[in-house]
Amino acid sequence: MATTDLVEAAKVIESLTGVPPAIPELRKMTRKERREQAARVKRFLALPVPLQEGCLKYAENIMDSYRKASS
Repeated sequence: MATTDLVEAAKVIESLTGVPPAIPELRKMTRKERREQAARVKRFLALPVPLQEGCLKYAENIMDSYRKASS
């Protein structure tokens, strides 16, 4: 899997969890972290597209709820 694909998928996964994306220039990932991230991306991409879209929409709704609650 290409590095750009991993970065893009990591952003998607991080948006699902609500964790702000890490800036790769500040700290390089260890080999173990890269393997773990690649495994998570692979599992997510193995899901059917409607389920991926549902997960993303669910994450957006949760993030919107947290934003409204914190305002």
